[in-house]
Amino acid sequence: MRLGITSLVLIFCCTSFHSKGSEVKDSLAEISESKNERGSFFEASWRPVGLSLLSVALMTDSSKFGLQTLIRQPFNGYTNHADDYLQYVPGIILYSADLFGAKSKNTVWNQTKYFAMSELFTAGIVHALKLSLKVQRPNNGAYTAYPSGHTSQAFVQSQVLYNEFKDSNKLLAYSGFLFSMPTGALRIINNKHWLPDVLLGAGIAMLVTNTVYYFEPLKNWNPWKKKNKKTDIGFIPTWNDDYFGGYLSIKF
Repeated sequence: MRLGITSLVLIFCCTSFHSKGSEVKDSLAEISESKNERGSFFEASWRPVGLSLLSVALMTDSSKFGLQTLIRQPFNGYTNHADDYLQYVPGIILYSADLFGAKSKNTVWNQTKYFAMSELFTAGIVHALKLSLKVQRPNNGAYTAYPSGHTSQAFVQSQVLYNEFKDSNKLLAYSGFLFSMPTGALRIINNKHWLPDVLLGAGIAMLVTNTVYYFEPLKNWNPWKKKNKKTDIGFIPTWNDDYFGGYLSIKF
């Protein structure tokens, strides 16, 4: 009888350890797979950092005035307000794609979280720089030129769209840039911003958005989702010469 009970306990322990080992292996595999999907942070950041550094390099008066003339001259003083609306089109494309069931990286809820965080952080950085650097607009307007807020707004949305659909629909992923790049170009053509303003606005937006998508803050936070109730059952056997029993634990 004692030998049988001892064997039962050993089998129970071995099964438990095997189960825990499998869980650890699965967890490590998930982490490894997640890292492979995300790639390195350098891959996500070198392009926007490059744009930002180029912007700083072009901030000399000779560079920005010369480029402003070169870009605007073919348009002969033509201006329009299309940039006030184009900046929002990538966001409209994103949610329209969701509405029609296009396969995306994240749920609509997580998309919205990352979208909102990217917009919030980008706007904070852009407006802080505007107020501290005090660069005058090329039309002799306010000293809030550097960097461009319209451009950063448009590129946040384009980058979110790209990150959501780059693995499932390349055409859809890149479509947002067809609107964010013209938004930046029109800011220069309309004489509201210098080229460096536009480059830095785009660089900050893309870097912040890619950082949010790389680290995925609050990934599992969803106040609208009902928590799955999990039941844990445990049994610890005890025995002596006159007694055989155990402690049963149920947690739910």
